[in-house]
Amino acid sequence: MQRSPGSLVAVVIFLAASAAPAGAQSIWKKLDLDKLALEGIGVATGPVSPSTIVSVPSYGVQADYGEIARHFRIGFSGSFWSSRFTDKTVDRFITQLDKSLADPTDSVKFDRVKVSTISIEADLRFVPTSASAAVQPYVGGGIGLHIVNAQSKLIENTFVESALDNIGAGISAIAGIAILPAHRVSVGVEARYTVLGTLRFGTVRAGAMFHFSRQQRPKVTPP
Repeated sequence: MQRSPGSLVAVVIFLAASAAPAGAQSIWKKLDLDKLALEGIGVATGPVSPSTIVSVPSYGVQADYGEIARHFRIGFSGSFWSSRFTDKTVDRFITQLDKSLADPTDSVKFDRVKVSTISIEADLRFVPTSASAAVQPYVGGGIGLHIVNAQSKLIENTFVESALDNIGAGISAIAGIAILPAHRVSVGVEARYTVLGTLRFGTVRAGAMFHFSRQQRPKVTPP
């Protein structure tokens, strides 16, 4: 039987609460896990700037799973980007290889090293405003699974390729703002910084989301 991301989060939180001391469990009781359900879905895109890698656009989808506690929301996202190591970085690598050659007349041929990343992340966001506010700033953090793939004739079938190819967990710090021009639609901008082993990259994304359910802003009745 397949489980939704929201259900998996609920299971993880339940297990953590069961193992927590009795005093700490009172905090977990305040979490409204029954409300954890898909409330919105959208798309986002923006530049990603990894260290030693050429900046390129990233593309992603995002989902809002609602409030887990007052002012705290759970979200999920999936993203993809494909780029290459900068020529300066590759040249420095080739220079080091040339120094190790026994025959000084030999040389290593230059070849660009392509790299791509697929990321699936879960975020916890603190939103100080109400769920019905027209402008909603937020900060938070996330954990994710990142699949990194590197390709080049320069590193093919070497330990360098094995070291660059990676499937691992990463952590992210996020900050952003969402604006609700309509009841069912929101647009926003988000900055994210991700650390994945030796790979670190910042992303700025602009996106839009359609909400299946959202609290209505109270109507003002004229006196």
